[in-house]
Amino acid sequence: MSSLKIGIIGSGRRAMSHISTLLKLGDKYKVTAVCDVDEARVADAAAKARAKPYTDILKMLSNERLDTCLVAVQAEGHHVVAKALAERGVNILTETPIAITLACADQMIEAAKDNGVLLEVSENVPRWLHEKVKQRVASSGLLGEIKEFYLAYMSGSYHGVAAIRSILKTEAESVVGEHPPKDSILERANILLLNGVRGVYEFNRAGRNYWEIIGTKGALRGNELHLFDSNQKFEIQIVRENSKISGAKIDTSPEIYVENHLWEYSLEGIDEIAIADAWLSLYDAIKSGKPLNYGAENARRDIELVMAIRESAMHGGLKIHLPLKEITEHEKIIHEEFAKVYGTDPLLLKLEHLKIKYTLPDKLRSLMYCGRTDVEIKI
Repeated sequence: MSSLKIGIIGSGRRAMSHISTLLKLGDKYKVTAVCDVDEARVADAAAKARAKPYTDILKMLSNERLDTCLVAVQAEGHHVVAKALAERGVNILTETPIAITLACADQMIEAAKDNGVLLEVSENVPRWLHEKVKQRVASSGLLGEIKEFYLAYMSGSYHGVAAIRSILKTEAESVVGEHPPKDSILERANILLLNGVRGVYEFNRAGRNYWEIIGTKGALRGNELHLFDSNQKFEIQIVRENSKISGAKIDTSPEIYVENHLWEYSLEGIDEIAIADAWLSLYDAIKSGKPLNYGAENARRDIELVMAIRESAMHGGLKIHLPLKEITEHEKIIHEEFAKVYGTDPLLLKLEHLKIKYTLPDKLRSLMYCGRTDVEIKI
């Protein structure tokens, strides 16, 4: 099958990771254009991609016949760019988070549906090979009846939420959140899932990205499986052959093994494999009509859970039930703060607003990444 033509929108660190990966997927994709408001930076990125540089999205879309585009601008601009692409019939892969609020995510999802284009999300964590092993361990029965979970994530909490949701394969029924006094834990929540499993989420700056799944027979703790009756411990291993990653496994009996289905591309590291997996998902959906293997609705649910946690914390631990039925006060405050800084509500943002280089003010950044404004967040 012929390769698809790609445009890259944004030329920062994450966009460059995608370009490096796409250069290895030459039988499926060809990067033909790169766009960024920073003329010097986009020139360098386009040179690396062997593509044409642009500083104007609409000009790029007018000049190039693109099958799909990567949206790798700052997250508050994702919905604006995605809408412009959808309206011109261009399929979309967006970086994470899908959007800064559910209302912004819904604009993207509706635009894609209305215009008959695909919207995939480059959510890497559940695509990591060792996470796929955890997903199989949980479904194999080795843990017995799953009773509880613990999740700590230090930045981009939607990533940790995506991991937990992918392992447990269920959704949240309700959350009770809190913003503890200023210390290492910036936010915490008790989460009840639809299947009765309970868990705790924390944004803990003094810790690390870490999660546990605990059942009646065993527990996943980080990258280790602990079996209670036999007192055995198994570590999830990344398997390499001739220096290439061939898969991931855990030496239970029988062994649980997840193959690197992108072995042929000589991808370097777990994260690059995950990036390529997202692109393969979109390619197969465009070319063969296969369902996306993550998709916008999944990414929306990740953000929805985080928004619910922060809404609860803002209201002193009020129990919030999911799915959310309307825009939360927390999201309204994000929109209002954004409007104070940039002169327009994010839902009214236009492409022309993205032509100006800017950095998120500390207050707005903290509000977006941990739901409170009395701490400083560096992302």
